Amino acid sequence: MADFLLEIGTEEIPAGMAKRLADELSSRVADGLKESGVAFLSKRLIAAPRRIGFLLEELPEKQADRQETMVGPNLSIAKDANGNWTKAAEGFARKQGVSLGELREVESQKGACVGFTREVAGKSTARLLGEIIPAAVDALYLPKAMRWGTGEQLFVRPVRWVVALFGDQAVPLKIKGVASGRISRGHRIHGAREIEIHSPDEYFEKLRDDCVIADPKERKEKIERELTTLAAKTNGAWDVHLRDQTDDISGGLLETLVFTCEYPSAFLGNIPESYTSLPEPIFATCLKEHQKSFAVYATDEPGEPLATIPITETGAALRPCFLAVMDGPEDAKGLIKKGNENVTISRLSDAKFFYDHDVKVPLERRLEELKGIVYHPKLGTYHDKALRLEALARKLAPLFNESADFAGEAAKLCKADLASLLVQEKEFTSLQGIAGGLCAKAQGKNPSIARAISEHYGTPMFDHFDMAHPCLGIVVALADKLDTLIQFFSIGLVPTGSKDPFGLRRAASEVVKILSAPGYASDLRSRNHGFHFDLGKFLRKEAPGCYDALSSFLLERARFQWEGQRIYAPAAQGQPAAPSSPLTYDEVDAVLSQGLADLGEMRLRLEALHQVRDEFPEDFDHLSVAHKRARNLTKDQPLFAVDASKFLREDEKEGAGERGLFNALAAAEEETKNMLAASDYVSFLRRLAGLRPAVDEFFDDVMVMCDPGGKDPAKAALQRNRLALLQRLVALFEKVADLSAIVPNQAK
Repeated sequence: MADFLLEIGTEEIPAGMAKRLADELSSRVADGLKESGVAFLSKRLIAAPRRIGFLLEELPEKQADRQETMVGPNLSIAKDANGNWTKAAEGFARKQGVSLGELREVESQKGACVGFTREVAGKSTARLLGEIIPAAVDALYLPKAMRWGTGEQLFVRPVRWVVALFGDQAVPLKIKGVASGRISRGHRIHGAREIEIHSPDEYFEKLRDDCVIADPKERKEKIERELTTLAAKTNGAWDVHLRDQTDDISGGLLETLVFTCEYPSAFLGNIPESYTSLPEPIFATCLKEHQKSFAVYATDEPGEPLATIPITETGAALRPCFLAVMDGPEDAKGLIKKGNENVTISRLSDAKFFYDHDVKVPLERRLEELKGIVYHPKLGTYHDKALRLEALARKLAPLFNESADFAGEAAKLCKADLASLLVQEKEFTSLQGIAGGLCAKAQGKNPSIARAISEHYGTPMFDHFDMAHPCLGIVVALADKLDTLIQFFSIGLVPTGSKDPFGLRRAASEVVKILSAPGYASDLRSRNHGFHFDLGKFLRKEAPGCYDALSSFLLERARFQWEGQRIYAPAAQGQPAAPSSPLTYDEVDAVLSQGLADLGEMRLRLEALHQVRDEFPEDFDHLSVAHKRARNLTKDQPLFAVDASKFLREDEKEGAGERGLFNALAAAEEETKNMLAASDYVSFLRRLAGLRPAVDEFFDDVMVMCDPGGKDPAKAALQRNRLALLQRLVALFEKVADLSAIVPNQAK
């Protein structure tokens, strides 16, 4: 057994690409080894600004020997009528270098053929790697690539050196024209020009001695450890962000720093205390986006859990300092720290000037300034959009049990900060909405209005809906996104292929997320008794000219979000919630095929369908087939009413089948009324699963179309009665989903 090391040295790789390339490369090589029958114990990534690669531990020295069956022509042409080998068989044997005596009959995908089995000696692992790795490198996905030298090679950045070692043996191969060896390089400034690597087990330590931490996990741990230590010295904690957003300030920046430094070292910079009066979002964003630095938040006690640290918009929790990361072991003369402090203070000074100026300008005046900012040539200015948002929010507010006046004011002012210095000067464009909310609060607006303005660009708190949190932000966010969709669809600017210049897919996805976030619909119903927001009905009224295209677009976005997701079933007390199997395409089809309605209800029905189908898989297979059959029989038929007096006698086979289904259906209809009223779709579907015996018996014993030609009045009446029974069955099924869309498991 031996370890294998691959390091591809390059010019600096963009931070967002290094880890992805190393991951993809190691996976491709691992797959190639697996196909060749070579296993390894573990894998360790190498991903840094100037190098990508991996370390594979405990590979065998060579492939195992194996038997290989070679297949030739079909027996029909390889043997004659007397059973002798033909010229075709002789040619095959000659080509393969075997005698006719070694040929035999073998089975293949082509049927019975001539062939033979030979012993194949396994290749050495080093030779295999030399074949697999260059092909894996050439197959890497490169969204952006460059050429160098004579322009013959193409890679993310020019390749400068390659290290490939299997144990203490150098593996000969070429990557983008560069031959492999055992010479690596240290840090560009603080390390050695060349480092000779004798074996994989000394690689990480040797590079660490030359100021390169090749393992990204180790670099990340070093950064986090040093940031925490430095923050604790100020009785603080670094970059706490309690806003529940996926693009939180710390996550993206930390990853960026990990892949822009080969030997990261954190340091603490100081700034005048006056700048901590800035609102926290502006302060933290200025540090993150302009200086790649972290804010420090005050704590009562060193080591206090981050979740307990208060963050106030006035900045009271901010420390007059920042944390940054440099690429190198030390800043002996303090020049890096001093330079960062000077630039950071300048940036914060600009931010303070912009903010102090903006809060003095009423948002109503900013609203007037929006008349000079074009939204779209065919849709007017942002002032026009603001007035549309006001009208739309006033219509939505009562549906969410919110004040129409508050919603209208928040919606009208939510775009006003586009004319503010903070946003218009391009310094803080990521604070769109947030800047307006801060100004609204500073200008004495109602706190709910200020918060709604701050939240409307994102997806405000919808993943973990807080029943104490007002829905005003939901109303304004929905108004904004729905107006965008309605307006662009109304002028025919619909996304096509990969082109979506106005972000309509994102807007539609956020509408789906807002209205169907896990737990959201049921929580909102608990808070607002009888809450029901039928988006389909709302859009029919507000966008009749483009309803069909827009509803289809929203349903496709719902499909994209929901298909393949896992739901979390309620867990036993003290146990974590366990994810279910993924939502399947046919389950999503069963709900979406009924058209756009209340997205929250649609999501609840989908989750219930998935859960109960898992509980009763065989019953759902049978009900799906029965539903499909019932729908086909009742298709294009007028609506009939069931008359129990027209059933055949109970002692007749057909009479027993139709009476049995009628009684079972009537009982199910009565029992499920309260379940549907309470949106208890799980209980509804469980009750529906109990109909299977009656449904199976009906279709086994009853001839529904007993008078297809309409020639016998008695039979025609019997046929209409049976069709009416099936119409009621289909109607009950489709109160939750179109079960005919469910694909039986054995058919998948």
